[in-house]
Amino acid sequence: MRVKFVLFSIEQAKRFNKRSLVIGDFLKKVFVGIKYDLKKAELGIEAKEYLTAAFFSATIYGLAFFVIGTGLIFLRDGTIEAVFPINFLIGFVFFVIFFFLHIIYPGLIAKRIAFGIDQNLIFALKSMYIQVKSGVPLFNSIKNIANSDYGIVSKEFRTIIQEIVSGTSEAKAIEKMALRTKSEYLKKAAWQIITSIKSGASIAGALETTINTLTTNQLRAIKSYSAELNLWILMYLLLAAAIPTLGITFLIILSSMGGTNITQEYVIGIIFFAFVVQIVLIGFVKNRKPKVIL
Repeated sequence: MRVKFVLFSIEQAKRFNKRSLVIGDFLKKVFVGIKYDLKKAELGIEAKEYLTAAFFSATIYGLAFFVIGTGLIFLRDGTIEAVFPINFLIGFVFFVIFFFLHIIYPGLIAKRIAFGIDQNLIFALKSMYIQVKSGVPLFNSIKNIANSDYGIVSKEFRTIIQEIVSGTSEAKAIEKMALRTKSEYLKKAAWQIITSIKSGASIAGALETTINTLTTNQLRAIKSYSAELNLWILMYLLLAAAIPTLGITFLIILSSMGGTNITQEYVIGIIFFAFVVQIVLIGFVKNRKPKVIL
């Protein structure tokens, strides 16, 4: 199994020797939260092993960009001595970029798993609510959801059925699901059901309250995202279009007044900066988009 962009598979990372894992032991003290992201992402690897693989993978990326940059400049100028520090800096920057990309990616995988639950959760809970409201026992309604096509939600409910059949009580089986699930919404729904079972309250009422809460939260998330989207559009226009254009114009004016030449490298650098900013902003806005399906 591979994590996207990491050059080593999970199996290869587990076979690193103990001397290499010293790097991972040090890094896991800095990136404390990575072990929780790895667990939620169900990658089946220890934090020190993954961080070691991430470090060596990012190092290879950095060396690759250093070699490519050096080669291109050598082909153009026939020498590399003058620009060697710049190429080294470029390689280091790409090492940092890819290393932090490796660090955040397990968290993105965990969010994707949670989204796989959330996108079907409201529909599953509504079906469960109708069944319980109609007099169907809780166990049968859980079994019906497990046998339906609600993606990861059905998978979680199948695990509950297996545990109940093995002798675990309904409340305990649902509690185990609440502790292991990556979805905060499913966790809240599970605890509502457990509270109703233990207190003897109406399960249908608890399900109805949970559905209303989830719907309200998702609508609030949509409104909040639409409100802040105008700000990110303005930032995109400023950083990706207005500032680079004005920057080039300003440099041309300064060069005409002060005698400084604006070389091709300056223009390419500004264009590259604008391109990187566009990618970062687009990715950021896409990440901010609420994962809701009503």
